Amino acid sequence: MKARGSTAQGTAFLPAENPIARLPAARRVLVIGGGVAGLTAAHELAERGFEVTVVERRAWGGKSRSIPVPGSAVAGRSPLPGEHGYRFVPGFYRHLPDTMARIPSLDDGRSVWDHMVAQSGVRYARIGGREDPVVLSHRAGAVDRGFTRRQLRAWSQQMRHLGVGRYLGFCRRFLVFATSSDERRFGEWEHTTWWDFVNAEAQGPEFQKVLVDGVSQHLVAARGDLASTRSIGTLGEAYVYAALRLSTTGENGVVLDAPSSEAWIDPWVAHLGSLGAVCLLGVSVDAIEISDGRVSAVTVSGPGAAARRIEADWFVCATAVSEARTLLDDDVLAVDPSLAGLRELRTEWMNGIQFFLTRPVPVINGPVDYIDSPWALVSGSQAQWWKRDLAAYGDGTVREVLSVNISNFTSPGVLFGKPARECSPQEMAAEVLAQVRQALDVPGRPSIIPDDIVHSWFLDPALRMDGGVMVNDEPLIVSYAGSWNARPTATTKVPNLFLAGDYVRDNLSCATMESANQTGRLAANGVLEASGATAAPARIFSLYQPPGIGMLKRLDRARFRRGLAHILDRRDRSGSPDAPA
Repeated sequence: MKARGSTAQGTAFLPAENPIARLPAARRVLVIGGGVAGLTAAHELAERGFEVTVVERRAWGGKSRSIPVPGSAVAGRSPLPGEHGYRFVPGFYRHLPDTMARIPSLDDGRSVWDHMVAQSGVRYARIGGREDPVVLSHRAGAVDRGFTRRQLRAWSQQMRHLGVGRYLGFCRRFLVFATSSDERRFGEWEHTTWWDFVNAEAQGPEFQKVLVDGVSQHLVAARGDLASTRSIGTLGEAYVYAALRLSTTGENGVVLDAPSSEAWIDPWVAHLGSLGAVCLLGVSVDAIEISDGRVSAVTVSGPGAAARRIEADWFVCATAVSEARTLLDDDVLAVDPSLAGLRELRTEWMNGIQFFLTRPVPVINGPVDYIDSPWALVSGSQAQWWKRDLAAYGDGTVREVLSVNISNFTSPGVLFGKPARECSPQEMAAEVLAQVRQALDVPGRPSIIPDDIVHSWFLDPALRMDGGVMVNDEPLIVSYAGSWNARPTATTKVPNLFLAGDYVRDNLSCATMESANQTGRLAANGVLEASGATAAPARIFSLYQPPGIGMLKRLDRARFRRGLAHILDRRDRSGSPDAPA
């Protein structure tokens, strides 16, 4: 295997003069950050006639972009497409599909959303000779008898290892959460860890793998023993409703039909340009200036250019929380002291690695969740969805891109016995491949990914070695129990400063593209309201709720206000949730 390095995407550009100084007063907006949150805010405001400038220091699309693999292009071909990690759009997303439907594709008359491909199922890869359970969507089509027999065996094994009583106990806990009022969710479950909510300590390792780590760490890199029940429960019920086709798209999940930047991000930036927005790449915001309780300007710099000031009427900070903590300094906190809560928020690592293979290894038309992997891996075989000919990339020999997310960086691996944080990039690649093979390979048969088909690999460049220590430039915000109060709203007490990003309050409270999109809309709506604009606000969608559940939530609201437990919340004598063994 050959390791690949990494460089920032795009060409630095800093104009000789301030492009927004010439714009009409009270209509100038500066968006800091060109990830999903920042591009969404720019999109909504540009559509409503605002003069928008977006500055981005690294690459358009943030964690959702494609990353050209340096040195991989041969004979005029495009570089191999790396990325932050395998991603898909679950069926319960509403904000992101709405935005994608309003972005024209660059290669035909359709929208970006029209280029999404439905997935047929999810495979839960197990080790120890166990069959892999598969959850199929309605897109899966007919299955043969062999598949049916294997699935009956897989689910029988799963239930035997988990225990019917434990499974039924978990279902009861899920029903408690699903019918809990918002008052209880924020007043009780926000301050209760997922681990405690499902009484994981008493349920055994299989329960902990499948129903604690499987619905927290594998999806959003959140440790179940620390994550808020409100955030994990909200995400979990959304996935369940999507699996039941009670969702906006009617699909379990969809994926792009080409590398992310080609299919989505590049058309998005081009569309913003057509709306009159100015998108500047390679520009870093060094400081926010406060005058008379408002943002008066920001100081920016770029390669080969001296620091300069950019003025605007309205400012949207759509950076990662680590950058926001620096930009929202003491001068900003003096106007809005509540923003000091940003320093209380915690982050975890979830990054990706791609294996470029010389023959297809589809595994399944959908994600593969490696339940037993110590590094909490999830993968997708991407070539099966792409309409692009992979022969046009790299040296022309790659036929598959196996993209793997790593969500646990603190548990020892199976190959070197070290956590991912302590591995070199080469060790990480070998370890991830070993964990994938451990789950997918059948004893006595050739490996599904033999060494001779591994062309190369590419590790997310946000992971880098610094003095022999692995550091992560793009960690994810995670909702630990009680962290809601530390999260800011999109509208701050600084009258012309608004926030967007995975640390801002939204419906999901998880680091997702949907959250980034919603908070970008909330920031845009803040600008609209503060400016007195008459344009309709960006639409904010609610999560799906089954018919009739509102009545149960009203009942629980009354009980919560009286200091009573949820009517279905049975407790044992120790006070722990009663999930039978």
